[in-house]
Amino acid sequence: MTKYLVPILLACAVISGCSKTTSGNACDGWRKLTPTLESALKITMDDRQFANQVASHNAHGSKAGCWK
Repeated sequence: MTKYLVPILLACAVISGCSKTTSGNACDGWRKLTPTLESALKITMDDRQFANQVASHNAHGSKAGCWK
């Protein structure tokens, strides 16, 4: 078992050294939610909490400058 310890540790060191760091953006992975009028009405009538979450998501993205 100890005979494989050094090669495994070296392999881990090599693999971890290959990672690339990029400068992230607060908007990465975000997209404005744009339901159709029919969907928006249905969601507002049937699931008000989700409608509020969609509005909050879009307001946050606007405030962060991810979209206009």
